[in-house]
Amino acid sequence: MKKIIVVDDDHTIVNLLKMLLELDGFQVDACTTIEQAKTAAATPVNAFVVDVNLSRGTSGIDLLRDVRAGETDAAADTVVIMTSGDHRRQSECQKAGADQFLLKPYPPSALSGYINTLLSKR
Repeated sequence: MKKIIVVDDDHTIVNLLKMLLELDGFQVDACTTIEQAKTAAATPVNAFVVDVNLSRGTSGIDLLRDVRAGETDAAADTVVIMTSGDHRRQSECQKAGADQFLLKPYPPSALSGYINTLLSKR
């Protein structure tokens, strides 16, 4: 079973995405902070879905950079999908190494498709 870590500070969104992705056959760790996500990545992970704007002034881009720099237990080439309600963050996410950028609101049902497509390229 493919493991996905979802990171969003909105408890409703993170739990909704967890439920939808589990229905599509993924094992999902729902995290509301970067620290929780790094802990969840201690076991093998196939992909991250990370919101750009997290609470307390933190940015999901910091987690993306840590993954790409090998500063987490996840492989540096792990699929990372970044999400944001601000299209102006797309370029920054891509430069930091995001595999995909999704502008909110996006259809949650499409997320599994993006994940499967990106994982099949690995």
